[in-house]
Amino acid sequence: MEKFISFFTSIGLLLSYLFGFASAGVTDGFTVVSKQKLSPVSSLYSGQGLCFDGEYYYTSGSITALNFTGLAKFDSNMKRVAAKGGRVPAEFHDKYGSNHLGGIDCANGFIYAPVEGDIEGKGYLYNFILLYDCETLEYTGKYFNLTSEYLDDGIPWCAVDSENGYLYTSKFDPVGEILQYDLETMEFIGAIPLSEQIRRVQGGSVYKGILYLSYDSKEAEESEIIYSVNPASGEVNTVFERTMPGYDNEAEDICVYPMPDGSLFHTLDYDKLICVNIHHVSKDK
Repeated sequence: MEKFISFFTSIGLLLSYLFGFASAGVTDGFTVVSKQKLSPVSSLYSGQGLCFDGEYYYTSGSITALNFTGLAKFDSNMKRVAAKGGRVPAEFHDKYGSNHLGGIDCANGFIYAPVEGDIEGKGYLYNFILLYDCETLEYTGKYFNLTSEYLDDGIPWCAVDSENGYLYTSKFDPVGEILQYDLETMEFIGAIPLSEQIRRVQGGSVYKGILYLSYDSKEAEESEIIYSVNPASGEVNTVFERTMPGYDNEAEDICVYPMPDGSLFHTLDYDKLICVNIHHVSKDK
């Protein structure tokens, strides 16, 4: 059965890679500077998370039907330099049913990866942040248990504010508050109420103290949205909207980092055939 699933997954990847890509449309005031469609192999390791440490991009991927999780490393031109599967350690998989890596972030030489799983059909009740080495993509043995009443449907993403020493995350849907943790100890600081409730948050990134969030529309014909959140006040604003014509897109993580080509927002999406697409977007002057 696993070979059967693997065969059709491979066929789907190939078809998606050959035919399943269309450029994103963005609202006035923003421009798609460049875009990449990752290869079928790279897509396996890249369907969930995206971050950049100033030298390398890092991605995370999860295919729960195949019990696959992976991390990959790319240079600034999105050329893959390393990839490793089996990134959720057996100790978490066996005890908590952990089988999913979400939207990641990186700082201080570590990849911060949110890990969740539905054990015995009881729901996504056990939520962790696992630390991986940026150089080797290996699990460091360091983890933090973020299981709480606030995260009652898993931990889909995390974002690091290394300048101020915070880590942010939230539940998936609906999101009425952002959870703030001390980056070093992962001690819970508090829940930041939002000025308005938002839905289906798949990724986050911090730039100059502001948290940016990626919203995934459940309906393919609706726009995806990038929000900004001021952690000091909880104020929510729409930064820009995106349309993804031509395929059944799922918006995933966002990375906010200024690049030499003028792009600032780097969005990761994949269609239902698991072909990963990355767009680099600038804010017009």
